[in-house]
Order: sequence, then C-alpha cells, then structure tokens
Amino acid sequence: MIKTKKTLTNFAKMEINTIHGYSTCYNKLLNKNHSLALLELMAEHVDEIRQRHSKGDKHYLIETGDLLILCFELIKESKSCPDVILFRCYGRYHKKLPELIKKVSGDARKFKR
Repeated sequence: MIKTKKTLTNFAKMEINTIHGYSTCYNKLLNKNHSLALLELMAEHVDEIRQRHSKGDKHYLIETGDLLILCFELIKESKSCPDVILFRCYGRYHKKLPELIKKVSGDARKFKR
C-alpha cells in the first residue's frame, strides 16, 4: 500500500460520497452503466469548458468544478481512494514536468522541489 497524505477534507469526501450515491441510483433507474455514464458526462463537460473558456465566459470554472466531481465519482466507482490517486498523481507531475522543462530549456533545476 502506498503511504499517502490526506488530500481531501472529510467534508469533501462526504459530499462526493453523497453525490456518487445519487448519481449511481439515477443511472441504475435508467439501466445505464454508471462508469460509462460518467465518462460520457466528462466528455460533455470538457467540450463545454473549451467553448466557454474560448469565449472568456468565466462559468467555465464552475464547469471545471463539475468535471472534478465527475472524476472523483469515477475514482469512487472504481473502488479506489481519491487521496491515494491524487497523491500518486502529484508525484507523477512533479517528476514529469521538470523533465519536459529540461527537454525544452535544457535546465529544470529552478523548478525542483
């Protein structure tokens, strides 16, 4: 098991669990695969975020928050812990981004932790 730090607050976890419960129930009533429904909604939100962002419509930020919730739901649907997933991703970004910077600029020292 990966040693991790708490990323989400208890309140956030409770809200995500509640929302996930509602959406799971909703998709069951429609006889829809919940994971596929989430992925479909994610794609729709990405499109809307792009459109609103390109127009300078700040509502894209709310749509980005909606996308975050859908992502957390997919993590929950996969029986994974959001804290563990986020902690792993932080490390991946901290490793990959300096590598990309170094490829372009030849120096990533100032960006290291």
